Amino acid sequence: MAPPTDHRQRASRRNFLRKAGWTAGGIVLAGGVYALTGAPFVKHSGTRSLRVSTFGGLFERSFAQYIYPEFTKASGIAVQSQEQPEGAHFLFQLAEANKAGNPPMDVCCASSVDVLRGRAQGLWRVQDTQRLSNVRALKPRFSADFGQHPDHVAAMSWYMTLVVNPKEMKPAPDSWSVLWQPRKAAFGVMSGSTSLILEIATKLHFGGNEILETKEGIDKVIAKIGEMKSNVKLWWQDEGTMQTALINDEVLGGTYMHDTAMVMRRNGSDVVSIFPKEGAVEATNAWCQPSASRKTDEATEFLNFMCTPRAQELIARHVGSAPVMERGKLSLSDTEFAAVSSQIPSIPTATEARFKFTSYIEQRFTNMITG
Repeated sequence: MAPPTDHRQRASRRNFLRKAGWTAGGIVLAGGVYALTGAPFVKHSGTRSLRVSTFGGLFERSFAQYIYPEFTKASGIAVQSQEQPEGAHFLFQLAEANKAGNPPMDVCCASSVDVLRGRAQGLWRVQDTQRLSNVRALKPRFSADFGQHPDHVAAMSWYMTLVVNPKEMKPAPDSWSVLWQPRKAAFGVMSGSTSLILEIATKLHFGGNEILETKEGIDKVIAKIGEMKSNVKLWWQDEGTMQTALINDEVLGGTYMHDTAMVMRRNGSDVVSIFPKEGAVEATNAWCQPSASRKTDEATEFLNFMCTPRAQELIARHVGSAPVMERGKLSLSDTEFAAVSSQIPSIPTATEARFKFTSYIEQRFTNMITG
């Protein structure tokens, strides 16, 4: 099994959302299977076109149905929507095709770790910062990151929150510290190198993610996570396992994804998704252009459009992902915004540490659980 990545983590949640038939706006989409080549071109009288790939299932279908047509109306550029391969195959296949000068898409959606992995291989085109003026409208940390590394543009975010059964946990907790407070076999916590419990532990006990920049620091953080072992009934990696545990009252709560928890709540499950006072952990995906793509002008227009309030509102309402733009710039209602995000400052992911130490974190995490 290949080392898990943020991309694979996102994929299993998409499977759940596809089965639930849900978007942030509460719209149920009809079932159906998309071929690997994706949806057909959006019809337009012009000749300009762009191939865009995203994670599959409802995620890709929502972009094809709601977001890309708006871009086509604004630009005259037809979009061919494609599903990306799952897991480690994504970058491997893309790198081979890119070397041959024939990438399968002109713009793709990558996890933060895959952005770094692709950068290390020289896979992404470096963008013209002067032409991508709309990036400045994104949250400061995303616009600043683009200024330093103009090979990607922040696309959308999702959150790991504290999800609990409100009937079993009264009053509802407001801090991640509840996971360390004595409560035998009560919680489900994600395990492994992709687990965002690392960021939660660093925020609570070590002042931030900097401690994860060395193996010695990683050991300290995992040891701190080990202090909650008696409180954890389920160390999960497959999201469906945690979903079942929550529905069947096998756990009182734990770490889980906000968007999936909202779907569960809509479907009648006794769960509430809490943004703790220390913040939920925010993971962000990005748009990248393979360096061999020749559609530079079209990609520039696409990236600029995705950095507009209109695009960010559509993504929140129909894809179920959090905007990467300040709420004050958006017309989302309180209900629409709460379905995907929060005003509480978030905890950033330790992307550099996972890029450098994925195998080491996986090994040490496993040793902590089994030791």
